[in-house]
Amino acid sequence: MAGTYLDDGFASPSHARLGFCRSYPAGQIFPTFSQLRTLRCPRVTSSRQSFESERVAAWALTSGFGWASHPAESWFRQWEPYDTISPPGYYLRSVTRNSPHGPYVCVEPWYASDLETEPLERTLLAYATHPGLLYRAAVRSGEHFVTRVAYIESPPPPKVTLGDPLWDKHVVTYGAPGSKAALAFPPRVRSLLASWGFQGHLEVRPGGLVIHMAGLRPITEHYQRLLGIAREVLHAIVD
Repeated sequence: MAGTYLDDGFASPSHARLGFCRSYPAGQIFPTFSQLRTLRCPRVTSSRQSFESERVAAWALTSGFGWASHPAESWFRQWEPYDTISPPGYYLRSVTRNSPHGPYVCVEPWYASDLETEPLERTLLAYATHPGLLYRAAVRSGEHFVTRVAYIESPPPPKVTLGDPLWDKHVVTYGAPGSKAALAFPPRVRSLLASWGFQGHLEVRPGGLVIHMAGLRPITEHYQRLLGIAREVLHAIVD
């Protein structure tokens, strides 16, 4: 597989880490874009709206995307528990891009006990849904502050190998026994991640995926970048 590596993962620009979540019943469909827009968000305390947040909102609305400063948490909580990503206290400032196969959603996970406390670090998560995603597995490259370390709700996922010596040496893959992890991460997506110098989490489950790219922050350029990354990764798997 193409790409260069560090001892603890892919080399080059920082990217994301792969998260692995519970599977869902066969045939379950995630909310459509129109349904996502009509979901009500929970009442939360007000948070400071920075100039950058206003820039993100303006870019999203000008681009024809959905924007919510306090999005419906129920949509995001259904992805939990993550197997390699810690669940945040809140999900804030989401951008939603519609597609025929389902929405792409980029959101800021707020890793603080309340909305008045600034997290030590800030980042982004991106989600994509597609009926062509059939398998459940996850990969992790590098160690990041969003990495899950406690497994109270569910056991830690077992590590598996894909039979790709270079991949297996430099990234950690997780999947339940018989999960067909190699089909969840076919050669095309492995080569794509290697070419980026991927650092982060990527979790694939039937019907959807979630991705965290290390080093990305909640600024306009990074929202745009991560939405594009989610699309590339999705199509590298299903096409």
